[in-house]
Amino acid sequence: MKTASYFLGIGLSLLISMAALSQQITYSDLQKGLKPKGEFTSYISKDGAVYNIGDRIKIGVPSAGQTFSFITEGDGFILAITQLTAASSGQETEIKRFSVFGTKRSGFFVSVRSKGITGLSNYSIQLENAIETGEVISFGMTSDEALTALKKAKDKLDLGLITPEEYAAKKAELARYIK
Repeated sequence: MKTASYFLGIGLSLLISMAALSQQITYSDLQKGLKPKGEFTSYISKDGAVYNIGDRIKIGVPSAGQTFSFITEGDGFILAITQLTAASSGQETEIKRFSVFGTKRSGFFVSVRSKGITGLSNYSIQLENAIETGEVISFGMTSDEALTALKKAKDKLDLGLITPEEYAAKKAELARYIK
């Protein structure tokens, strides 16, 4: 009997520790002033895209001329922290960690730590700001892209190529991207 309760205790401990390790952060929770604590394995962004540790994200174009405003390189210990340059545009990087910064008064934001292209350094990315400025290419669509797709679906409906139900489903799918 002691053996069964021992294994039950170990199983319960593993289940609790796995639940603690698989926390998710959401943009909406941060906007409500809720600062989650602990280690995070995923983040749901403002546009509804889900980012997980191990996912690859694509670096877009700098919003400040030749340097990125919301992506830095270096850790401050071995390599100095510097703004990423335009030479890194179009490259992909792997998400290593999510962190939450800020205060209740100024607001919270998610920063992504990702592998640097050379492997010698890491990138820090203020994810929402980088997505909004095009420094990171999101999984989702921009508002303009969603409107264009919706107009194409409307044209197909008008031509009788799709049913009203198919159009309604497409409209519901695209509505979350349209601002």
